[in-house]
Amino acid sequence: MKEIFLLGLDIGGTKTSIVLANEDFKIFKKFVFDTKPEEGFEEFFKRLIDFSRKMLENISPQAIGVSIGGPLDAEMGIIFNPPHLPWGKVNLKKSLEDVFKCPVRIEHDAKACALAEWKFGAGRGCKNMIFLTLGTGLGAGIIIDGKIYRGSTGLAGEVGHIRIAEKGPVVYGKAGSWEAFCSGKGIAKLAHFMFPEVFGENVTTKEISEKAFKGDEHAIRVLKESGKYLGLGISILIDIFNPDAVVLGNLSWRLPRFWLDRALEVIEKEALENSRKVCRIVRNELKDELGDIAALIVAESAWKKVKY
Repeated sequence: MKEIFLLGLDIGGTKTSIVLANEDFKIFKKFVFDTKPEEGFEEFFKRLIDFSRKMLENISPQAIGVSIGGPLDAEMGIIFNPPHLPWGKVNLKKSLEDVFKCPVRIEHDAKACALAEWKFGAGRGCKNMIFLTLGTGLGAGIIIDGKIYRGSTGLAGEVGHIRIAEKGPVVYGKAGSWEAFCSGKGIAKLAHFMFPEVFGENVTTKEISEKAFKGDEHAIRVLKESGKYLGLGISILIDIFNPDAVVLGNLSWRLPRFWLDRALEVIEKEALENSRKVCRIVRNELKDELGDIAALIVAESAWKKVKY
């Protein structure tokens, strides 16, 4: 039998990962490069194609799956100027199909990662589950009765856009959005918003985390404030969706534990008791493999022509 090859593209605001695997998700090759979204889509796409071709050599993939932040139209494969990928309106599906001449499917990273954790990670056995990306941006993949919930126009899960405070840093088009308090990009902006004399505009969340680990008081206060709003947002989701679990993205592994502990304290006070008691708040299990497996699940769905 002919061996099946799937190409997975995990496109984030900071890094992009390209993986080549078989139908059992055994990864043969992987390449990671800086996304550099500020250079524009055309420059990024050129590098993506060059790196993908070098990885494939003489292999023709049966399908390509892309996991990328939204908002987007998964059916058409069009992304609509995500806050961390400000490229305007781009038909990524058509662009890739024109080059590789194989089925391509585009999926919101939160939904793709939700499927990955639901099938292989912390969400195994759940009937109702929410995954929060918690990477450069903040989105949600929502699984209800074992199926991805997409909403009327496919935009369900854009939780980062929710205004969770009247005042706050500006991310995702408005001051005080949830993404501005709890995403990788947002926490850096929050630090400058809270302590402009301590943290410059170019500070990174990684630097803030490192300072917090070393006991820096200002960094600790920033992360506790972020943790508070993480808890408030999760409490809203628990009250609305009554899930079995809320699974947290990779940022939850990279920040000091007190960030999550602060969120759990808030959830204990804010969420409805009966809903809170049945809902596990857990960090994802797939960790660094999460984005790769998510993209490959999307590729598999394109190859088998199935929808989740």
